[in-house]
Amino acid sequence: MDRLILVRHGETAYTADGLLNPDHLLDAPLSPAGAEAARALGRALAAEPVAIAVTSPRLRARHTAQLLTAGRDLPLLELAELAEVHAGGFAGGPVTAYRQWLESAPLTAAPPGGESVLAAADRYLAGLRRIAGLREPVVLAVMHNLPMRMALNAAAGADPVAGPVQLLPHLARRELAAADLRVGISALAAWRTDAAAATG
Repeated sequence: MDRLILVRHGETAYTADGLLNPDHLLDAPLSPAGAEAARALGRALAAEPVAIAVTSPRLRARHTAQLLTAGRDLPLLELAELAEVHAGGFAGGPVTAYRQWLESAPLTAAPPGGESVLAAADRYLAGLRRIAGLREPVVLAVMHNLPMRMALNAAAGADPVAGPVQLLPHLARRELAAADLRVGISALAAWRTDAAAATG
């Protein structure tokens, strides 16, 4: 891989209402507005020499990837490691409630029935390493907010969670060169080790 194009998935009916997608209850598709915006971004990406699309297994990410690559004969690689963090009992509820809980919880804490940020970081590291190992020169990856911002912050030398990239808009597009992705992977791995040690 020489270049990675990162795109956050499009809007769903849940995110349009400020709610977390209830991933472990149902798989939410894109809203009509989210689908149209994804088609528009797909047209903007038409000149990019993308050779493979990578996506999380969630329907909103897969649907976004399909719309972004419509009309192209591209392989679509689903990586379970890139799924959004499991919010447990917060799923389907207000995003603000989950964010408030995260602000006061240690990184090793998991909400009832959910997953900790550090556990999710382990998955993201595995997924990013798989992307970095792809042979295709230009890779399009449709991600969720947390893995995308962690990758971008780490690649920029910032704290993956507390860094400058926070809530990315739906269908936000960013890019990383292969060398920057490798830097981000190394930094994220070091952060994960240090954070686990700090929280005991």
